[in-house]
Amino acid sequence: MRVTPLRLTATATCATTLVAALTGCSVAERLTTGLKVKHAFEKLGEQPTASVLMSVDGSTSEAEKFLRAAGAPNTDTTRHTAKLLTRGELTFAVGSDKEETPLKELSRSERLRFAAAINFGGKDVLAAKSVEEKLYMRVNLRSLVAQTGGATADKRRARTLVSLAKDLPTTLGSARDALKGKWVEIDPESFDDFARAAQEIAEDEKKGAFGRHGPAVSEQSDETSKRLSRATAAGRALNGESEREFLEGLEKTLGEHAEFHKAGEWGGAEHVTVSMPAREAAPDLSRALEALGARLNPAKVPDKKVSADLQIRRGQLTGLTVDLEQFLEGEDAKKVHLPLRLDFGGGHAVSVEAPDGVRELKPQDLLAAVAFGALGTGGL
Repeated sequence: MRVTPLRLTATATCATTLVAALTGCSVAERLTTGLKVKHAFEKLGEQPTASVLMSVDGSTSEAEKFLRAAGAPNTDTTRHTAKLLTRGELTFAVGSDKEETPLKELSRSERLRFAAAINFGGKDVLAAKSVEEKLYMRVNLRSLVAQTGGATADKRRARTLVSLAKDLPTTLGSARDALKGKWVEIDPESFDDFARAAQEIAEDEKKGAFGRHGPAVSEQSDETSKRLSRATAAGRALNGESEREFLEGLEKTLGEHAEFHKAGEWGGAEHVTVSMPAREAAPDLSRALEALGARLNPAKVPDKKVSADLQIRRGQLTGLTVDLEQFLEGEDAKKVHLPLRLDFGGGHAVSVEAPDGVRELKPQDLLAAVAFGALGTGGL
């Protein structure tokens, strides 16, 4: 039989139709599911505030196995870190300065309100807010030192500092509020001064100017100073724009690299499995994380597909869960499971409203309070 162009075209059309009939449902389902995820992200912006709560959904022993599989030593420090991972919750929220304006209607030039808090199963140990270009912070010093595994000397000094708050003169009212764990206002431009203040405290301790510790605490003081310096550097990024960039970057990463599949309904939510080639998507994800001050080295990301579970309720994205073991390599990685969970909501987890009745804490107030305590107690 002679094959004419017309007959060839007809044959090809029949073949295409047959393939479409066999695979069309699958393709259409993936496209529909992908659009549903896109709309679920967009729905987050239909309200004036949005929040993300980040936590690890696993036991302390599971977290310890994960850390050791990632290369951590079998030490008490690793076990304590595992405990913090499973107890810790990091929450941040963004909101519009125009209370009734949905986030998606704001222009890029409009500043967002921002709030963040971290706790380990009880009251927040650290919280920050950025509202109308003013920065507020609150620190539960004793709890922070205790929860993060501070040395005995650190815990004693924290107790001493907090207890001396009641004896500080009225001229150091802002330092007294800070030591009592109340909200204080900090000028963002003075963050560098805070880092320098910490360095001065460290240098004075080395010289014995604040008591009897001298060289014994110099190494520890240097590390404290470095940590505060890094914290203040991160604090300069406390503007809602960073979080908006992160969410937009995450949506872009999923849109360009991910495949979506329906995974059923349970727990009151519609579940979608999203998978993507980790190393290929790593550069885009890295750029998204940089908005939050986090770092991801694409070269160290495993060259394999990873997956996550998305939860959608009433058309809005409410959760994302990813098993961190997917980012490990080697035999030990197959024996651990440590889900990281992100819960998305309407911004009620932490308030983005400015606290009332706060005083401004200046670097010199902090230094004066420490010096006052050292003089009054014979050394901190």
